[in-house]
Amino acid sequence: MKKINVLNLKNLAYLFFISLLMVGCQDEPLFQEDTQEDIHEHVLGHRNCGKDHHMESLLADPDYARAYEKRMEKFRAYSIANVDTRALCSNPVVIPVAVHYQGVSSPNRSCLVALAQSQIQVLNKDFQGLNNDISKWNQDKTHFPGIANGETCIEFILANKNHPSGFGINDGDVAVTINKTNGDFSGQWSGYLNFFIQPNTGVLGYSPLGGAGNGDGVVIDANAFGTGNGCSGVNPQAPYNLGRTLTHELGHYLNLDHIWGNGCNVDDDVNDTPDQRAEHYDCPNVPVNSCGSNDLSMNYMDYVNDACMYMFSNGQSTRMENYVASALGGLVNNASSVIGSGSTGGDDGGNSGSNCGKPSNSQSVAVSTSTATLSWTNMPEAIKYRIKYKRVGTSGYSYKTVSSNSATLTGLQSGKEYQYNIRTQCPSGWTSYTSEFYFTTESSGSDGGGTSGCSNMKVSIKLDDFPEETSWEIVDDLTGSTVASGGPYGVNQAGKIKNKTVCLDDGLYSFYIDDEYGDGICCDYGFGYVKLRDSNNQVFASLDGYFGYYDVIYFEVSNGQFDFTSEDKDAKQVTVPKVARNISVNLD
Repeated sequence: MKKINVLNLKNLAYLFFISLLMVGCQDEPLFQEDTQEDIHEHVLGHRNCGKDHHMESLLADPDYARAYEKRMEKFRAYSIANVDTRALCSNPVVIPVAVHYQGVSSPNRSCLVALAQSQIQVLNKDFQGLNNDISKWNQDKTHFPGIANGETCIEFILANKNHPSGFGINDGDVAVTINKTNGDFSGQWSGYLNFFIQPNTGVLGYSPLGGAGNGDGVVIDANAFGTGNGCSGVNPQAPYNLGRTLTHELGHYLNLDHIWGNGCNVDDDVNDTPDQRAEHYDCPNVPVNSCGSNDLSMNYMDYVNDACMYMFSNGQSTRMENYVASALGGLVNNASSVIGSGSTGGDDGGNSGSNCGKPSNSQSVAVSTSTATLSWTNMPEAIKYRIKYKRVGTSGYSYKTVSSNSATLTGLQSGKEYQYNIRTQCPSGWTSYTSEFYFTTESSGSDGGGTSGCSNMKVSIKLDDFPEETSWEIVDDLTGSTVASGGPYGVNQAGKIKNKTVCLDDGLYSFYIDDEYGDGICCDYGFGYVKLRDSNNQVFASLDGYFGYYDVIYFEVSNGQFDFTSEDKDAKQVTVPKVARNISVNLD
């Protein structure tokens, strides 16, 4: 009896303790669901990205993993065959875009379309290096010798015709859907670069690392898409209200990893981005040092605030261009089918309105023996202009890009007639070129021109396993004379890098490299290449070594500045294996 009473007392005490605990926790439960405000606070705190988790989920599917590895193999092969061959961007590769808003209450279509258009304009400026804050690089670049900001030759354009059926979009309307899709994939929108705008994602955005263009795309939280005041249900909020979350995530889609890779000595697979220990947040001072070098914290692939990221590197731009060329041909090939006149972000083929279009007239002024200053009708909404020009009767244009409605062309030949065309980049994209305009330089009694003195250029050639086949020369296009040459080289030079410095006057030149056997200097018997560097040791033109008998770089020297103009090469053919030629080669 006594034992039973003791047990009862213990049970009563236990129940009393539990009741007190429950009363004390009524105002603050032990387990509490996140509210919408909590989710937004998490999303809008430090920048976050769901790329890694998304890739883990995708690669768990064996079919996806096989297709992904196939894309990566094609990308790697293309990158090797086209190493360091970026040229001036005269005609950007066009990628059609579709924007899909999801979960929007009481949507205002005109507002949401305008918001999408503002975001596409941000992308084009950021990727092409035309953003206003790129000017910060002029100061910051002193901390990053050997690194240049990238200007990616890609144009993103909202599609406006031949839309998939069932989405309520007519021909002539831009590809913006509202509450018509779910999730991060829509097979009906294969062939488009898709942006899925969702509320309450838990992260600012996510994307596959290397997209497929098969209906997949980039997901962006509704509080980090576009610029300005936003629309009902889609409101970009500081510090992620400048549209750069999509710039970051689209970098992933085009095969860029986070700039810090996975810490020191774990690379992001881009040669010109320095090692970095970890991500940066908010707006760090420049420079910040880790891994024994300065961190490129202002890069779009870091985690800083929108206002403090402003550039891709040249190597990142190359990597993205190579990925588009090797893995996203379906998007590029679909562009002409779904983009027509007047589509936002693209080429309207002519005058797109009274405030922006291709110039209706042009005049040349202050023509001298070697220069010509051109001016043309100003377009108030123009972002920039591009001029292509050449001497009448010659092939191969030179290009110049300016932000005002005038440009000075230098390094011209005296007493010669030139032709040129102009195109405009409007907020809606590039116009077509104007018809030809002409001018004639003044005659000086000789075909000289240019400035006095000369500027150093370094020729760097990595030889393949058969250096005795390789020779090169630099030709003055005005006189036809050879101003420098090298090779053929001895068999003991196989695989070595040969450097030669040449001093060149202002003018037009051609760099020729020849292979006697007709199989170039890459990639069957070694991995040769050519790099041409200016007086600041910056590469301004390069060849990947993948050609037949010859490859030619045309370039201009003007006021000591070296500019690539064009390239011409002999196609590589299938050749007799070299072992049949009985040549002794030193492979050391």
